[in-house]
Amino acid sequence: MPSKFACITCGSEQQLTGSQCGTCRLTERLRDVLADKGGAIHPSLATLYEHLLTARDPRAVVRWLRREPVGATLRAMAAGELPISHSTLDALPLSPRVRYLRRMLISAGTLPTIDVLLNDLENHAAAFIASLSTEHGAVIAQYFHWELLRKIRQRSANRAMTPSSYSIRSTELRKIAHFLAWLDANGLSLPSLDQTSVDRFFARHHSQVAVGTFLNWAIRQSLTSPVKIPGRKPARPRPPVSDDVIWDKVDQLVDDESVPLGSRLIGLLVLVFAQRISDCVRLCRSDVTDGETMRIALGRTPLTLPSPIAVLLRRHLKELSTRRPYVAGGPDWLFPGATPHHHVSEASVALHLVPHKIHARKIQQARIDHLVQTVPASIVADTLGINIHTAVRHAARTNSRWGNYPELRASPTGE
Repeated sequence: MPSKFACITCGSEQQLTGSQCGTCRLTERLRDVLADKGGAIHPSLATLYEHLLTARDPRAVVRWLRREPVGATLRAMAAGELPISHSTLDALPLSPRVRYLRRMLISAGTLPTIDVLLNDLENHAAAFIASLSTEHGAVIAQYFHWELLRKIRQRSANRAMTPSSYSIRSTELRKIAHFLAWLDANGLSLPSLDQTSVDRFFARHHSQVAVGTFLNWAIRQSLTSPVKIPGRKPARPRPPVSDDVIWDKVDQLVDDESVPLGSRLIGLLVLVFAQRISDCVRLCRSDVTDGETMRIALGRTPLTLPSPIAVLLRRHLKELSTRRPYVAGGPDWLFPGATPHHHVSEASVALHLVPHKIHARKIQQARIDHLVQTVPASIVADTLGINIHTAVRHAARTNSRWGNYPELRASPTGE
C-alpha cells in the first residue's frame, strides 16, 4: 500500500514539501523560472539549473527563488527580456540579496568571475555622486575614478575587496561630500580655501583622514591652494601582550565548544602562528596536507600543526564534507561562508572571538615579537607568510638574539 506521506511524483519520503519531496518541487520550480519561451531550460542558464539541483536542502533553494528580485530577474533572463549579464544585476538596487544572486550565478559558471564588492562599490559611488550637486559631484567623481578607484583596482588584482574595505571606501565618499557641504555653508570653496579654514574644520571634525587624503589630492591637482593638513594625534602605545596570556587564550579556544569550530581554528592560527584573520579566511583546503602529521601552508614553507589544533582541523574538515550547501561549485575554501563562491567573513569571525578578548592585530604583533626572539626573522617570514621587512623590524624593536628553533608545543598546556 503506497505511503500517505510520500512524494506524488517520485514516491520519496525525504524532505517533503507539501505533496512533493524537496528535489521534485525544486525541479518543477527551476523549470518554471529558468525556462525560455519554448518551455525548455535556457541554454545559458543550464549550468545554474544543474548547480542548484545539487543543493543538499532543495527546500531552501525553493524559498530563495520565491524572493524578489531573484525569481523575477531569473525569469526575465530566461525569457530573453533581460540579458544574462552582470549589467542586468547592476541595474537593480544594491542589496545583500542582489549580491547573493550575483555570487550564485558566478559560482554556477553562468556569469564570469568578477570582484563583486568592487563592482558594488563602483555602482554605489555612481549612485551617490548622482545624488550630489553638479559641482560637488564632478569633483568627487574625478577623485574617485582617478585616485581611489585606480589604487583599489591595483590591490584588487592580487586580492578581492573585503567588506571592511568596501565600508571604509563608501564612508570616505560621504565624509568628502560632507566637507564640501561645509565649505558651501561657510561661504568657502576649494579655490578659496585657506589654512585658517582648514584648521577650523579639523578642530571641529575628528577622524577626518579621508578629507585629509582628498585635500592632498586636490592640492596636487591645483584645485585648491597649498595648505597643511593637521596631523593625526599618535595613538597611545598599547601594553604588550605577554606570552602567558596568549597561551591561556589558546587553552580556552581549544576547549570552548560554544565558539563555532571554524572561528576557533582561525583564532588559534592568530594566537599560535601570528596570522591575520583576513589571511586565515582565504585559506583553501589545498593549503592543508594530512599524513603522519598535519601541515598547513601559511607561507612558503608548510608548518606542522600541534596536536590539539590538528585534531580540531580534522574534525572541521569532516564536518565540511556534509555541511556544504551545494555538492560542487566555487573555490574550495577551508572556511566557506554562507554566500556562494565566498569564504566566511572576517567580521563574523572577529565577533566570535570577542568573548575571549582576542584582538587579532594586537596579538599578531605580540606573537611576532615573541617568535623573532628565538627564530631568525627570515624563517619567521618564510613560515608565517609575513613580509621579511616586518619580521626584521620586529627583531630590531625587541633587540632579539637569534637562537635555535624552539620546539613546537605538543599541546597548549605543555603536557
